[in-house]
Amino acid sequence: MKIKNKLTALMLSIALILPLTAQAQDRQLTQEDDAQTRKRVALVIGNGDYANARKLANPVNDANDMAKALRDVGFEVVSGTNLSLKQMSEKVREFGDKLKASGGVGLFYYAGHGVQVNNRNYLIPVEADISREDEIDFAALNFDIVLRKMATANNGLNIVILDACRNNPFARSWSRGDEEGGLAQINAPTGTFIAYATSPDKTADDGAGRNGLYTAELLKYIKQPNMKIEETFKEVRKAVKQASGGKQIPWDSSSLSGEFYFKKSEIMAEVTKNGKTEPVILAKDKAAQEEEAWDLVKNSASASDFRYYLEEFPDGANAAAAKIRLEELVWQTVRGSDKAKIQAYLKEFPNGANASAARIRIKQIEESANVTTNPTTTGNTTTPTRGTVRKNSIGMDLVYIPPGEFMMGSTDSEISEALYEAKNANKISAREWFSIEAPKHKVNITNGFWMGKFEITQKQWELIMGNNPSDYKDCGGGECPVEQVSWYDVQAFLKKLNANDSQYIYRLPTEAEWEYACRAGTTTTFAFGNTLSSKQARFDGRFPWSGAEKGDFTKKTASVGSFQPNAWGLYDMHGNVWEWVEDWYGQYTEDELTNPTGPKSGEYKVIRGGSWVNFAALVRSAIRAGIKPDFREANGFANPLKRLNIGFRVVAIPK
Repeated sequence: MKIKNKLTALMLSIALILPLTAQAQDRQLTQEDDAQTRKRVALVIGNGDYANARKLANPVNDANDMAKALRDVGFEVVSGTNLSLKQMSEKVREFGDKLKASGGVGLFYYAGHGVQVNNRNYLIPVEADISREDEIDFAALNFDIVLRKMATANNGLNIVILDACRNNPFARSWSRGDEEGGLAQINAPTGTFIAYATSPDKTADDGAGRNGLYTAELLKYIKQPNMKIEETFKEVRKAVKQASGGKQIPWDSSSLSGEFYFKKSEIMAEVTKNGKTEPVILAKDKAAQEEEAWDLVKNSASASDFRYYLEEFPDGANAAAAKIRLEELVWQTVRGSDKAKIQAYLKEFPNGANASAARIRIKQIEESANVTTNPTTTGNTTTPTRGTVRKNSIGMDLVYIPPGEFMMGSTDSEISEALYEAKNANKISAREWFSIEAPKHKVNITNGFWMGKFEITQKQWELIMGNNPSDYKDCGGGECPVEQVSWYDVQAFLKKLNANDSQYIYRLPTEAEWEYACRAGTTTTFAFGNTLSSKQARFDGRFPWSGAEKGDFTKKTASVGSFQPNAWGLYDMHGNVWEWVEDWYGQYTEDELTNPTGPKSGEYKVIRGGSWVNFAALVRSAIRAGIKPDFREANGFANPLKRLNIGFRVVAIPK
């Protein structure tokens, strides 16, 4: 493919192998035994916590897990994560020295951002801020240096694995023409195997779980016994292609004539029978036994199978995965059971992934003895469970939110990502807009409550107040949320509602109650995960979060319930209209809090959730802003901070 002085998203498929020395070109492994008996040395680097570029969720996990996997199959590993340019250079030097001293098998693995400029490839350190393309040599690691270190080692075999096919994180600030993108496939020099996360001119998936899509599959196969290296990467390619629906297809390039296995599990010997020498298998080593046992149980739905495995191999290579699966299976068995069984789960897994949910469930059970439904509805004593829905006297749906605990606010990492997304959207650049979400802190909600399933609609407002102040009145039947109401307007609505309803005492949710209900047991950026598109909520779909599919900018609110609910059955917690809460605005602290209600006084009241006019960074679970309580604006302001469109939803406490 033609390249014209172009920076590409590092198909870190990397134009990888630039011409090496003649000495390296002659290098070749010719005997299978050489690859299995020679010393193995690897350099593993994963960069994800970038200061001035899009943060990547998985490279650090990828690098740590790959380092462990390589150690398990006999590599001495030099590794590092979130490295500066100086630290990367020092690791490369250390790796080169060890490889030259051993003369054995060398392996280089990298996950993170990378770019290509003028047919040269660069790995991006975490502190890099490259505003000019021609200054990249000052700020990034030239991959030629890694290749030269491997070439001058004059060892038997080199393997390069690159899970770094990312879009150029500095493209917006670089001046470029419309040159053709991508790199042509480059053949591996003699004695080299090169593995690429994806095909030329394509993007590799950072993954939705612990690992990137490519590395997640590679970790599964790299420890499979008795698989030739070509077979290993063939299986990885098939798995990634299937998992991505054909969107990501790994490539590899090889010039090996001998054979290499990451793992040989059988101990071989030779015996002579009738004058003929034949190889025989003496025994399976411990690692092979463990791997075979894991293959028997890894797809099981029985907790007992994982207990059997852990009894035999408490420190096995897959013990951590077995414990995770065991905990999940036990929880699935007891989650709907009585208090005693849930307490038994907590005793065995006090820090399990579902421990918080278990504690919440116990509180629900304890609370249920004192909770009754409204006698005008059923007349029976019942136990409301999470997501139970009631209707009040004006037809408003109320959802039961159980007591529990959660981490409120944002991490510095999420705030940095929000700033990056805001910059990409050419919107807000002031750090103050997001910094008020920190620090993240633990909150205990000790009392269950009923919350509006939807934002208060125009029809409901008009029924109580006799008017409709909203800008967007074209929703059929008044089902769009009411907006253009001040905090004081809302208090007047609640006063009248309380005077006319004998079932409940109505109020706004506290800020903590609002975020607890919005998150619905999740710890991700949104209640639906770490991405959000305009198919999931009403916001400016031109600027979704974290690479989600782009959508339209509809420039108006939507009827309540037009999008999917969160896990607790609440609609439109992200976008549509901002929502008033009860609290005066105040700065967070790191203190653990129980049923917080904010400062006793102040200048601003808090609003949550974002609106139709905002881009994705402003509709996250943690987003908050302070607004004067008499603020009641009209649509049409040019400044997006003034086009807020504020509505609300209620909390109801049974009388």
